[in-house]
Amino acid sequence: MSACLTFPNKWKSFLLILVASVLLCLLSANWTSQSIFSYKWQCGELPFRFPDSIPPLVHWTSKDGRVPAKLVPIVRSWRRLLDVRLNDSSSADRNSSNADEFPADRWHFMHWDDKQISELISKHYPYLVQSYRKLVNGLERSDIGRLVVLHHVGGLYIDTDVELLRDPTPLLRPSQLQEAGLTPNFDCESAVWSQEPVEHPTFIFNMNKSLISNAVMMSRANHSFLSFVLKTWPSWFERNWEKARRRSVNDAIKVTGPLMLQKFYDNYTVLKQSDRPKDWCGSMLSEQDTFQPLSDLYYGAARLKEVCSNAAKLNLLQRQYCKRLADAKFKQKQIPKSSYTVHRFLHMSYRRYFLRLTAMSEILPILKCNV
Repeated sequence: MSACLTFPNKWKSFLLILVASVLLCLLSANWTSQSIFSYKWQCGELPFRFPDSIPPLVHWTSKDGRVPAKLVPIVRSWRRLLDVRLNDSSSADRNSSNADEFPADRWHFMHWDDKQISELISKHYPYLVQSYRKLVNGLERSDIGRLVVLHHVGGLYIDTDVELLRDPTPLLRPSQLQEAGLTPNFDCESAVWSQEPVEHPTFIFNMNKSLISNAVMMSRANHSFLSFVLKTWPSWFERNWEKARRRSVNDAIKVTGPLMLQKFYDNYTVLKQSDRPKDWCGSMLSEQDTFQPLSDLYYGAARLKEVCSNAAKLNLLQRQYCKRLADAKFKQKQIPKSSYTVHRFLHMSYRRYFLRLTAMSEILPILKCNV
């Protein structure tokens, strides 16, 4: 009898918990939606709000708008830009009748998932569609997607494991770009590209030169280098990779990532004078320490000490680098005060199985526009 009398009470407790859970989800969903700000403009119209600078727009990409919880503190580091005001916003922005709808005097955050990028490519980059659909994993699609976003809208693209250290606003203006001392021969007025930490090309790829990176990139919309890559990549991909369909995630660096980008950068920077567009740049690369002062942990001080101990297997450049490390007693490198960001190389964006995920809109206010 007592069991029969207490049974309804158990159901009441269950129902109370269920109702509370639903209410919590609704409240959470409502808060999240308030963190997404939509404007009536087309995405391609946003660059015109900033005619005299690289747009103060920070872009991330992910599969579905969520990131592993471990990345949340890193993404949250960019919130400090909410307190930055751009003192030199253009008169066009200040006098626009829509200025009160779109604050053009501060940074904005944008996020692009796979569905949005596919829509952007289908609508504005039809020449990419066939090759893009042949990409075999999320990392390859992200590599091409970030280039498309930067070309279409402009701004600053960063990987989700790139942490902000100091305000990058001075890098938005052409006159300040050339004075920033990014590299000794930096000569670009419209774009800044990061480089992989020196350990990566030297020890991972046995290269005798630096390697461009796609983890941190700044550019105006429709930049000629991005146009050069996006228009040339499909035919190159079809010739070299279309039939290699059993590619692993590790192949992305060659198919769509830094090694591919370096190849096209080398070809772009040696264009004949007659073939150079107006915004052509002979050198748009920053120093490694500007955005990526630390290497992947796998090639940290302890690992390199082990690698350098076997000098017989090293090439000349590697031995020279090992000597510098030995002179410094293989101490862990410290992040210079001049660095704007640091790349943590957590490798989690598309390896998310069994990970707790958090919506980007729960971390930052996300700006949306019409593709």
